[in-house]
Amino acid sequence: MNETTDPNNQILLVTIVAFYWALLGCWDQLLPRSGEDKTRRGDAVTEQGSDVADYSSSAGQPVDMIRDIDPNFDLAAFLAGARTAYKVILQAYAHGDIQTLKRLVGPEVLQTFERTIAGRRDREETLQLTLIGMSEAKVIDALGENGTVEIAVRFVSEVVSVTCSANDSVAAGDPTLIVEVTDTWTFARETQSTKRDWMLIATEGD
Repeated sequence: MNETTDPNNQILLVTIVAFYWALLGCWDQLLPRSGEDKTRRGDAVTEQGSDVADYSSSAGQPVDMIRDIDPNFDLAAFLAGARTAYKVILQAYAHGDIQTLKRLVGPEVLQTFERTIAGRRDREETLQLTLIGMSEAKVIDALGENGTVEIAVRFVSEVVSVTCSANDSVAAGDPTLIVEVTDTWTFARETQSTKRDWMLIATEGD
């Protein structure tokens, strides 16, 4: 379920949406402020319910490796930022907000978003996404090489995805169906960067 390899997959249109952010204390400067279960379609991305799940990372090699490179690495701050970015990017993607996405994602991911958003626009379609909740955000792998550290995070979320045509009829998706989506996003940062900025560089869906 990877939109990068299958742009026609509507569920993946939800999940590969990803970000640019500062790890320690810079979120406020970079990000905007602000199943069979049934849910109403909104005009924009909304969140229903609350994030009550465990957003911890399994202890061990991935986080230990990161801390070998950066002793000040704050896992809780990293995951909090990842969750916030997930919500912001969903909204930007659904709205076709390319300028926001340019700040948040790497070139390859951005190219995929731009292509899909352009196709939607040409077909006069709109994408309506509702984020119901997120049950997991966990660091599952990490790599450090060539002056760059990469961190893979597994997200498990519940979403409603509906694509509507110009006459507001449903072209794809189901406005009454909550779908559980599992994806792995890989974020990268230059280890010598003074800004400590992370970029989404790859996505993979289960």
